[in-house]
Formats: sequence, C-alpha cells, structure tokens
Amino acid sequence: MKNISYDGHQKLSTYRKIAIASWRHPRDPNTYCPTELAYENAEAFLAVYPAETAPTLTHYVAKIMAHCMEQYPQMNHVLRWGRLYKRSQVDIFISTMLRTAVGKDLTGFVIPDLPALNLAELAARSQTEADKLRYSTDPAIMRAQHMINRVPALLLRPLMLIQEFIQYTLNLSLDRLGMPSDPIGSAIITNVGALGFENAFVPLSPYCRCPVLVSVGRPHEAPALREGEVVAGKCVSITFTFDHRYADGAHGAPFFRRFQKIFENPDRFPKVFEARSASED
Repeated sequence: MKNISYDGHQKLSTYRKIAIASWRHPRDPNTYCPTELAYENAEAFLAVYPAETAPTLTHYVAKIMAHCMEQYPQMNHVLRWGRLYKRSQVDIFISTMLRTAVGKDLTGFVIPDLPALNLAELAARSQTEADKLRYSTDPAIMRAQHMINRVPALLLRPLMLIQEFIQYTLNLSLDRLGMPSDPIGSAIITNVGALGFENAFVPLSPYCRCPVLVSVGRPHEAPALREGEVVAGKCVSITFTFDHRYADGAHGAPFFRRFQKIFENPDRFPKVFEARSASED
C-alpha cells in the first residue's frame, strides 16, 4: 500500500533540477534581515537619471550593494578549506526569470567588477546579458544548461558536489568542460517584486559559496513617518540573507546601516552611482 497517492511526475525546469539537487537536510546557516525603506527619493532619483537604458530598482540596489561590499570587504570572501579568502573584486549576480518550454525558469548573469560601471552602464550591460539569456545567444550558458538538462536529478546532486569542490575548494576552472568560472560571484540580487511579492525570505544555495543575497520587493504604499508625522508613503521591503559562516551581527550591522542611508538618500551619495575612477583602483 502506498504512503502517498500521486498522479505522475512534473517535467522539471533547469533551475528546479538544480534546486532539488542542492538542498538536503536542514542545516541552514542563513540569517534573514528584513527591512522596509522609504522609496520616494530613490524613485525620483531613478526617474531623472540620464541613461539610454533606464536603470531599474534592481540596478539601483546592485550599485549600492557593490559599494557597501567595497567599503566592508569582510563581506566579500569565499570559503575554502575552512578559511575565508578575500575576493579580488566585487562581482554581482542578477537573477532573471525566463519563460521556457517547460514553464518559468530562474537563471541570471554575473556583472564582473560592478563598481567599475556607472548606473547607466550597468543598466545597458544588464539589458545585453538578459537578452542573451532570453534569446539563447550565450554559448557558455547554453552548454551549461544543456548539460544540466541531460543529467537526471538523482545524479545531479553528487555531480554538483564534485563541481563545487573543484571550482571553489580547489579553486580550479572548469571552462574547458563548459562550466563558467565563478558563476555566482560576491552577492546575489533577486527582484521578487517583479513577481508581485512585497517581500520574500530567499535562501542561499549551498553550492554558490556566496555570503549574501538581497531580495527586493515590490514598492508599495504604507503608513510612514516623515518629519515627525505619519503620512501615506511609498516603501520597498528588502531582505538580506547572510551566511552566518561569513559574517555575524558585528559585520552585518554597519554594512546594513550604510546601505539604508544611501538607499533612502541617493542625492547625498552621487559618487556611489558613478564608475570607480582609475585612481581608486
């Protein structure tokens, strides 16, 4: 007699296969830090920012994140052999939702050395990378997805463990096998607001060796305190997911405070949205 009655199995998307292969027992080091930030100044800043490709809230958050990770480099490390090694630059992964033959699929792209781009350049570069995903024009990504789709989910977990060990623990590139080097980078930005969520607690994948993920919710109206009075304000919920192996409250608090200050007052920090100058390298 069956324990559970069910009607066949679901055809899995690429990301769903990766997710099934990724998580096992609940040994979760994630620390979730939600906050609700005033959005009016950010919205006004983005509306008038000079750019051929209009920057979005995701790009805005990515630029602030990259700046904060440079200001607090203890957040920009990779875990190898039980030790934390500082990354030489800040690379940010931006999640992207695609429509595929088997339904919606979650993927994304890395912007290497993001502080070297200004906000307009980041928006244009992101558009180019997203188009590569939508129109399947990136050979490296297509090879990786093709490999994943051919492997049964049951075998994908041990293969991903081997891949993680080679790429991160041994720090060896698998480019020759069609796997991109450091496919996630320093931090992940995912805009759950694009799906209609005002907030979400998003876990870090155990295979990405990434210390922080930022979930960006849908801007919404809410009671807000402005100059000592409660008014109808526009807010956005942002949740940080920190890996506790990389950082604790002493590291996360100043990082979080600086992020909040810049997010709510972009006009006071114009250099954050510019490209890093050569003299700063």
